Amino acid sequence: MNSDLMDVTQVQQIQDSVQNDVSILLGEYGWMFLAVLTILFFKTTIESLIAGLVVFVGNDYNNDDIVILDGRPGRIVRVSMWKTTFYLYNIKTGADNKKFVSGGTKISVENDKLKDLKIEKPLESVDLEKLDLVYAGESTPTKVY
Repeated sequence: MNSDLMDVTQVQQIQDSVQNDVSILLGEYGWMFLAVLTILFFKTTIESLIAGLVVFVGNDYNNDDIVILDGRPGRIVRVSMWKTTFYLYNIKTGADNKKFVSGGTKISVENDKLKDLKIEKPLESVDLEKLDLVYAGESTPTKVY
């Protein structure tokens, strides 16, 4: 009977010791665990927020920019923190061989997905006669003024 009482007492002491150790760990390091868990939980939101800030604050994409998105001409109509909105145009040729816009589509793309798209910004007309291109047999110019 005395040995059973000692076994119960030892088990109780071990349980108290484990409980004390766990409470110390959670008390001192619990905030770190919660911080890591929060960061992992909101990882995609944080990535989207950073991508949105880069596009929103940056100067790569602005409202009313004319762009070519995956081969279709269009215009950026709205740049927000989370998404960018494009109007993409359908270009047709009339009977008089003049091109005209016959309609189009509106597309909204999340800012973190913009890197996956092929977005081109056409340059203004360049007068090639004003440029002095010296090729010297190379495929790229060696001197541009």
